Amino acid sequence: MTVQLDESVPARLAKSLNAAGVRTLRFPNEWKGLKNGELLAVLRQRGFTCLVTCDKNLHYQQSISQLNLALVVLPRQRFLDLQPLLDVIAGAAQDAKPGETIIIAEDGTVSKA
Repeated sequence: MTVQLDESVPARLAKSLNAAGVRTLRFPNEWKGLKNGELLAVLRQRGFTCLVTCDKNLHYQQSISQLNLALVVLPRQRFLDLQPLLDVIAGAAQDAKPGETIIIAEDGTVSKA
C-alpha cells in the first residue's frame, strides 16, 4: 500500500508515517495546483491506494466510492496538532479500503463517511 499526502497536509507527516511503517509520499511539486478530480485521476493512474487530506469536503465533491482509492480526512493541518494522532492516522491509512472515506476527529475517534 502506498499512501499519498494531499497538498494541504504537512510534509513532515510523511516522515512520521514512514517511521510508523506506512509507505507514505509527500505531495510532489509538479502536482501543485491540480484540481481535485485531476489529482484523483493521477493517483489512480499511478497506483496509489490512499490519499490523506485535510479537505473535509472532498468526499462530498468527488465520487470516492467509485474510485479504487481510499480517503483519510484529517481534523487539522498543523503538524503539531496531528502528532498525537499519528497512530490513529497510520492505522486508518493501513486499514482503509478502496472507495472508503475515513474521517479522524480531533479527539482521535474514527468514523466512516
